[in-house]
Amino acid sequence: MRRLLALLVAVLIGAVVFAAPAAAGAPAAVDAPECHGGGLSGGCDLEADPPGGGGTDHVVTPVGGGDAEQWCAYQGRKVLCVTDDGRWDGSGWCKPASPQPPQDDPVWLGNTDGVIVVCTSVTVIDATGIAEPSNISITFWAPTIPGAGPSARELADRAVASMGLHAIQIGIVPESVPGSVGIIGMPTWMWAMNPGESTVGPITRTAAAGGNAVTATASVERIVWTMGDGAVVTCAGPGTPYADSYGKTSSPDCGHTYTKQGRYAVSATSFWTVEWAGMGETGTIPLDFTDSVTITMGEAQVIVQ
Repeated sequence: MRRLLALLVAVLIGAVVFAAPAAAGAPAAVDAPECHGGGLSGGCDLEADPPGGGGTDHVVTPVGGGDAEQWCAYQGRKVLCVTDDGRWDGSGWCKPASPQPPQDDPVWLGNTDGVIVVCTSVTVIDATGIAEPSNISITFWAPTIPGAGPSARELADRAVASMGLHAIQIGIVPESVPGSVGIIGMPTWMWAMNPGESTVGPITRTAAAGGNAVTATASVERIVWTMGDGAVVTCAGPGTPYADSYGKTSSPDCGHTYTKQGRYAVSATSFWTVEWAGMGETGTIPLDFTDSVTITMGEAQVIVQ
């Protein structure tokens, strides 16, 4: 708030300032927030959930869509990064005035470009430690629209899209081909046939627009195998490919043993974590991709002479 007031005093003589009377018993205005980033299009470090839980009661549909549960830092508390009052800029929520005042309005300070902005400050902090909009707003001229261009999350999504992430190609013994039959009681090996940046990671990409950039790094945290017989096997990595030299030994890191003959639908779901940072914000994006095959298990045949 102090930064906005300083801006008002320094360059906005004659600007329109609205301050509705505080409700009886309302808490006094808090100090200006300490926040990473700054500026009308600046940002804060995103955090996953509000303190104390119960965040859904405080979620406001973001302006122009987006993630309604992204939170910015505010003096050890949290504020929604985007609300109906605009985008958080480190001191309040800002958005273009609608409608824009006529060009001869003193608030333009003689400028013929730029935009008239309305910023709402913070004065209310609820019991869960979440800062909320106040009844105090400031209207002033700014050279650019607050939050103009892609948001940090939008650039993060672009960076992820450029990675080409997809499911692993299942490697399994017995193979999923006609005529291949595994033996019940013998070890089944599972692995990723195509391990690489886009299937298991890690992979890093950057997306930029309008002088801003966001870098994202994605990696597979685990691969969950559903074996078709009720068993679920979680493997920390891509697994070890089987070779004939291994014989009847079990996989060192990703295996299973069937006890009944039959045909089994096997699926492998790779769970990714994408961590991104840029424009003064950070965040995490979970992703998952699935591949599936069908294998056949049978009993060993005994030949009697």
